Amino acid sequence: MIFTDAIFPAFLIIVFALHWLTPAKHKEARLTVLLVASAVFYGWWDVRFLGLIGGVIAIAWAAGLFAGDRTRDGKTRNRAVIIGVGLNLAILAVFKYFNFFADSLIAMMNVAGISANPSTLKIILPVGVSFYIFQAISYIVDVRREELATETRLRRVALYIAFFPQLVAGPIVRAAGFFPQMEKDRRLSSKLLLSGLRFFAIGWVYKAGFADNIAPFVDPVFGNPMVGGDSDVSNWTNLSLIGATFAFGAQIYFDFAGYSMMAIGVARWFGFYIPRNFDFPYLATSIADFWRRWHISLSSWLRDYLYISLGGNRAGKMRTYINLFATMLLGGLWHGAAWTFVIWGALHGAALAVHRLIMGHKKHLIGGVLGGAIGLVITQVFVIMVWAPFRAEGMSDVFEVWAAFTGLRDGAGLKSLEWIVWLAPLAVIADGILGKSGFSRLSRSEIMRQPAMFWGALGVFIGAALAVFPLQAAPFVYFQF
Repeated sequence: MIFTDAIFPAFLIIVFALHWLTPAKHKEARLTVLLVASAVFYGWWDVRFLGLIGGVIAIAWAAGLFAGDRTRDGKTRNRAVIIGVGLNLAILAVFKYFNFFADSLIAMMNVAGISANPSTLKIILPVGVSFYIFQAISYIVDVRREELATETRLRRVALYIAFFPQLVAGPIVRAAGFFPQMEKDRRLSSKLLLSGLRFFAIGWVYKAGFADNIAPFVDPVFGNPMVGGDSDVSNWTNLSLIGATFAFGAQIYFDFAGYSMMAIGVARWFGFYIPRNFDFPYLATSIADFWRRWHISLSSWLRDYLYISLGGNRAGKMRTYINLFATMLLGGLWHGAAWTFVIWGALHGAALAVHRLIMGHKKHLIGGVLGGAIGLVITQVFVIMVWAPFRAEGMSDVFEVWAAFTGLRDGAGLKSLEWIVWLAPLAVIADGILGKSGFSRLSRSEIMRQPAMFWGALGVFIGAALAVFPLQAAPFVYFQF
């Protein structure tokens, strides 16, 4: 089940009613309603997935009991963390990377002249597995760091990991930030309803109005960008490849930011606060600034649980560069089992290391508005070009796209992409301008002081999204991760 399914409104209304009609004094009963709803929501994809997430929950709960037990010695508690995190990563590796490594091994054997073409076991990738396993790891580590008390109630650990608004595509929620919310007396209010509606409506417009209408322009180009294939789909001009790459940058932003905002909105309707996941990343003036704004829940997770664990910046400059590169390399592999994602992560890791090196000579840099403008252009050109390996089917397609950017590709006389695709990056620019103006962050009191402006504008956006809503909605991009 996804937010744009026809069944979701009925599901949401039923769960909303059951949750808020349960008396506030029965706090555990309310949590049980949400847990059962989360199981239905996830099992809607494939009931077999419930066994997998159940195993992840059980491992996290058991590891937390040992890791947080202060009566045990430090070695035992650390061993519980290693086992709990290791088992969850092993599950992630089997379901997400088994086919990738098996196919890579076969390819290397064939290159070496060793005949190998066995039929490998194809394992289905459970939706959202990367997200909820990272949340399980967050719980285990936060308990060991004593940022969170050990939770003996399995129901609460299960709800944290399986909470349906952000279950399948994030944002990744920290255990230390979620568990205290279960203790609070949550009450239904107009503030809660308005806040949830604002986030959900804007997110829905992002997804249905923008992302789903950009996808039909992007998919045919990246489906076969090479010269020399079927003339109907593959012979694209250089400008078409460049335009499709820019358009994908807009598509993935509106798609993923839209899902994140809808998830935040749905969670608000049940009294839970999920942190925002995007902060207008295409306004970033450096690659470090970009990662402070893009997929914030993942970038901060990688920083706090991986980069710092590797040593962060505590072991000298060279080790810092290596840690930055390794963190983003693994972050790229987290996104998908393909060499294109490895390259994407490696390029971002290298860019962060170079940025760190340059910032060590900050006094020699251009400052002020001019420096910011130069940084903006360099950052965004890099980000857009590196979207190519993220979206492409293989590295040969990536090189084809990059050749178009550099002018090294012969694109004369080939098929052109429709001019309207260039409206996609303009929509991102407009979104950034509105965002920086503060319009999208109006508080409840501010909204009620100017209801005509806010709700009128939002109504226009929703009406426009409905008018151009595609006959068949595209799946959320991050569901594959």
